[in-house]
Amino acid sequence: MKKISFALMVLFLLLSAIDTEAAGRPYGTSALMVVVERESGSVVVIDSVEHEFLGRVEGLGDLRHATIVFSRDARFAFVIARDGTLSKIDLLTLSLERQAKAGETSIGIAISRDNRYVMVCNYSPGGAVVFDSRDLKKVKEIPAIYKEGAPPSRTVGPLDTPDNLMIFALMEGNSVWVVDMKAEGFPVIKKFDGAGETPYDQLITPDGRYYVVGFEKSDWMGLVDTWRLDTIRKIDVSERRATGDKAAPVHHIPHFESWAISGRYAFVPAFGKKRVLVYDTENWSLKKSIPISGTGLFVVARPGGREVWVDNTGAPGGPEERLIEIIDTETLEVKDRIDAGKGAIDPQFTAKGEAAYVSIREEDRVAVYDTDTKKVIRDFKVRRPSGIFSSYRAGQFGL
Repeated sequence: MKKISFALMVLFLLLSAIDTEAAGRPYGTSALMVVVERESGSVVVIDSVEHEFLGRVEGLGDLRHATIVFSRDARFAFVIARDGTLSKIDLLTLSLERQAKAGETSIGIAISRDNRYVMVCNYSPGGAVVFDSRDLKKVKEIPAIYKEGAPPSRTVGPLDTPDNLMIFALMEGNSVWVVDMKAEGFPVIKKFDGAGETPYDQLITPDGRYYVVGFEKSDWMGLVDTWRLDTIRKIDVSERRATGDKAAPVHHIPHFESWAISGRYAFVPAFGKKRVLVYDTENWSLKKSIPISGTGLFVVARPGGREVWVDNTGAPGGPEERLIEIIDTETLEVKDRIDAGKGAIDPQFTAKGEAAYVSIREEDRVAVYDTDTKKVIRDFKVRRPSGIFSSYRAGQFGL
């Protein structure tokens, strides 16, 4: 009888370990890859040092456009789902610790410099919401009312700064707002109205000083010096419409968050063009326009800055959607192409750049590439993977 009970116990432990293959061993949290499974409302957690599957956390809502930020110690991941579900995941226990409702349709998330607050931007009902990062209790709503009688604007962002500010943009309001996270009540201390038509995404430079916002319908980007907060400068991007090549359909809007900054150059996916634009960040003048196979979604610098990896979007099932293209940051030319698989998207690097993780969404897998040889070193079975978020972002501004 004891033998039967022991056998049943062993069987139970084996079955319960299926989704936590390596979670029984000790591991740290500063080198994890958290991969969104967009269709099933779950994330997969992978150790990017040993390239081992650790586990899966489910019940996170509609993850069609999920964004993740990390607590300063990389212990917790905060996930905002498209349906407004805000989740706090414990990355050591691979468990869902808390959840809250941020809105009906949410689009962006950031954590304050002091690690105390999480801000979420909403499409519906518009505006931004601030939560206590410890218990996810709502502490402030910031309505995005930009003119009398108009409904609240959709908001995008937000991003954190070294001065413990939060910056986000109003899509209908064509404005950029700055919130002081140090002051009682989180006041909006600056409004850059008339910034540009329909802001859609934004970034902050790695040093946290310069905030850049892109516009769907204006031939410029907006640049704000977060030290001065005196003006929003227009950076000309009319070249994206004047290259002479045919405008490409926008199947996916480029993500500014993963702009590549290498040395003094910024590598930017052109909106509606099969190009990556290179800007000199000393004066934000255009340096070069680099042709690529499709329209870029994520443009990501390999740590060390020698390469920039770009995914390509196009017509669903088209050949360009298989390609990851690699730009040499010295020659400013595409030097290599990887046929990664159907629906290759979102290359993300380990902290020191020895490996790159790529979602192959139409093949239900994540491929891990050796960045020196450009060869696959590991494949993971992941259900309809999309965004990949490395926990080393915990110590970076705007990520």
